[in-house]
Amino acid sequence: RLTAVPDGIPAETRLLELSRNRIRCLNPGDLAALPLLEELDLSENVIAHVEPGAFANLPRLRVLRLRGNLLKLIPPGVFTRLDNLTLLDLSENKLVILLDYTFQDLRSLRRLEVGDNHLVFISRRAFAGLLALEELTLERCNLTALSGESLGHLRGLGALRLRHLAIAALEDQNFRRLPGLLHLEIDNWPLLEEVAAGSLQGLNLTSLSVTHTNITAVPAAALRHQAHLTCLNLSHNPISTVPRGSFRDLVRLRELHLAGALLAVVEPQAFLGLRQIRLLNLSDNLLSTLEESTFHSVNTLETLRVDGNPLACDCRLLWIVQRRKTLNFDGRLPACATPAEVRGDALRHLPDCGNDTYFATLTVQPEPAANRTPSAARNAAARLPLELTTILVSAAMGCITFLGVVLFCFLLLFVWSRGRGQHKNNLSVEYSFRKVDGPAAAAGQGGARKFTMKMI
Repeated sequence: RLTAVPDGIPAETRLLELSRNRIRCLNPGDLAALPLLEELDLSENVIAHVEPGAFANLPRLRVLRLRGNLLKLIPPGVFTRLDNLTLLDLSENKLVILLDYTFQDLRSLRRLEVGDNHLVFISRRAFAGLLALEELTLERCNLTALSGESLGHLRGLGALRLRHLAIAALEDQNFRRLPGLLHLEIDNWPLLEEVAAGSLQGLNLTSLSVTHTNITAVPAAALRHQAHLTCLNLSHNPISTVPRGSFRDLVRLRELHLAGALLAVVEPQAFLGLRQIRLLNLSDNLLSTLEESTFHSVNTLETLRVDGNPLACDCRLLWIVQRRKTLNFDGRLPACATPAEVRGDALRHLPDCGNDTYFATLTVQPEPAANRTPSAARNAAARLPLELTTILVSAAMGCITFLGVVLFCFLLLFVWSRGRGQHKNNLSVEYSFRKVDGPAAAAGQGGARKFTMKMI
């Protein structure tokens, strides 16, 4: 194995791989004869020290890999004149601290890997100068806190991956100065028990992953302003319940992962507001059912993962059975746990009957006389007098009531007439016959007549 950069490498070399050797140090003149070099891989050596200016004669270098070495400190000036570098991998080293302006000369750097180090501190201006950085990975470090000020220099950062960290809380200021951040991954933070309401404020994330932490509830308050989120992963957290409306503000969400948690209850309308949901992963939980009422609409759902749950195959899961030909189970068919007669059967193989409509006619006919027993005849005879008596009593009560009302009316008329006082019993009326032409009329014409009538 090589213990130093060898001599005699052609000057026109563009890609140089020296990984898995025993190179211990990089000096300024080691690579001076390779001005056209574009990619350099020095991974898995034993490099413990890099002299300032070691890469100064590599103006075209775009990719530099120093993964798996013994670097404890990056002194200022190491990356001088690397104006075209776009990828730098410093992972799996022994780095303890990132000093101010460590990367200030890397103005074109887009991807930085510093994970799996012994980092205990990142200075406030460590990332100063990284104007074009798009991806940053910090993992397996000894960091106990994140400085919002140090991350604030990464104005163009689009993806941030924070894995295997001993950080117990996300502060409100951690990501506030990252307006371009679209993808945030928080994985394996065993001390994290809560995502604060303001920890994601100011971000316009499209993808958020918070997995393998100790949060016990859906961080609904923190998600409230993430209207642009399309993918959310909350898998492998001890979340037992999804309350109603937990995701109501995520109107653009298309993928939701809640696998490998302790989910036992998904309340009705838990997914209210998810109008564009395409993929739902609830596999490997403790769910016995998943009702259609939990969704805003199941018509947009394309992929459903509920395998690994103790499902009770009853009418509450009928909506899944009815859509078994259009739903994609991602090759993992859910199976029934109860009732016993269908235990182990795949859900999609069950019949979808049970919610159909049937019509039936019921005809009631008297029992034939031949089938009647003597005791039945005696019982019928015993009931007959009682029924006749009831009818007669009802009729009598009706007649008495009617007669009473009539008499009461006559009494009222009598009292009213007596109260009107004395009236004339006789009435005289004078009447004159109309004149008729002719002799008969002349003979009978005798003037006015008077009639007297008696008023009754």
